Amino acid sequence: MDFRVSMRRYGPTIHLTPAGELDIDTRSALDQAQTAIDNGVAVVACDMRLLRFIDVTGLRGLLGFARRIDGRGIAFFAYNWQPQPRRLLDLIDALYPPTDMNGKPRCAPTGILRRGLPDAAAFRRTAGAMASGTSASSRSR
Repeated sequence: MDFRVSMRRYGPTIHLTPAGELDIDTRSALDQAQTAIDNGVAVVACDMRLLRFIDVTGLRGLLGFARRIDGRGIAFFAYNWQPQPRRLLDLIDALYPPTDMNGKPRCAPTGILRRGLPDAAAFRRTAGAMASGTSASSRSR
């Protein structure tokens, strides 16, 4: 099955819609999509409703894509997951313990793909406040 990524831009927001099957043969399409995301982008929203299948290699590519976007200071979130991709996310996360050796909570390996818009926005606000040396609570006063 073919894989493609549709891209629409609305101001500082890019909407991506991956479609088909994301696997070892098709994950390079994500690299092509990433090169089209310029510095004026603040949010990348992925509608996953047309992504019917993803294998571990495709998931690794998608995680790398999301982390690179996030590393550039762009809020990333994905929504409308189909059953098979969501099940793979669940299986991968179940392989890792929820806490580290010291009992501290860990983020799930696929956590970046599960953040919703409110989570991504809150994360960006916190990261921005930390970078500027102010807290979110001090800015709201």
